[in-house]
Amino acid sequence: MYLEITGYYLTTMAWLASGGASSPDRAAEADEHGRQALDWITRTVSEQGVPPTRLYLSAGRSDWRNAGVFTFDLAMAARGVACFGGVARHGAWERPATGLCATVDSMCSGTSVLRSHDAVDGAPLPDRWSTRPGPHHLKAAAALLRMPDGVLGTPLGEVCHRTCGHWEAMLREAWPCRELHPLLYGIEGLLLSASPAEDEALEVVEQLYARLMGLQAVDGTLAETTGGGLVRSDVLAQALRIGLLLRGRGHLRGDHWAGRLEGLTRALLGFVRPDGGVLFSGAQDIANVWCAMFAHQALLLHSRNAGRAPSNLNAVGSELLV
Repeated sequence: MYLEITGYYLTTMAWLASGGASSPDRAAEADEHGRQALDWITRTVSEQGVPPTRLYLSAGRSDWRNAGVFTFDLAMAARGVACFGGVARHGAWERPATGLCATVDSMCSGTSVLRSHDAVDGAPLPDRWSTRPGPHHLKAAAALLRMPDGVLGTPLGEVCHRTCGHWEAMLREAWPCRELHPLLYGIEGLLLSASPAEDEALEVVEQLYARLMGLQAVDGTLAETTGGGLVRSDVLAQALRIGLLLRGRGHLRGDHWAGRLEGLTRALLGFVRPDGGVLFSGAQDIANVWCAMFAHQALLLHSRNAGRAPSNLNAVGSELLV
């Protein structure tokens, strides 16, 4: 239980309620679950301001992430609140979304680009991609810039615009980090910020994606870093979603790319359990919620458009990319 994943969950419920669900009953279920998640964020933020990064149902568990408040998490939560509030016409979304954006604004006051985090009581955090400014902040900035009018203040909007420009430039050069998960977040941010009419912007996304897919193994998989490592289902799903959405906008043409995306699909299906749960990796038989959300979108994009013209791939659109 934490803000980032609750934000993803709300965006997922908005996506399901607005056309991603397999039936009207499933759409209604998504609406109800989304309302419960929105109520949790509203209640938690109003009572605690910003809750610890990770909350646990069982007492006595600690996590180093609770020593920081992360701008990425706040941005994903704010976006999920606004996405679900807009789709479900839930009137209680504006206050928590505005409060979350105000917290990001205060954390980044006077900075050129989005900061990674604020330390809680000055506690040190380990040096990881999530504790450093990085390309994942391109997704955070793009998400905040899509907030409805009146939610995002002008100073934070300017920081977000600069963040997008900074990390796009970094991605065009040498990779700014080794981990594919945040690199793919960065490419997702570019996709979120590009309108369907912006061919030039999509060409940049296509170039970066093609460069990253140069790391794909012959079995269709992608490792977790540019130097190898675990094969993770969230990375596979991220790569598949981006590829399918690009192909749906007329990019990544030809049988070569069709085969590459089929390889990702086969690899991702290997992580789906018979009960529908999705494994993070092959190391443990534990279903992972954000991997399931990413995989659900990727596999539905793939299955709905098998054998159809590429232009139909935008049926669910990139604006609700989890």
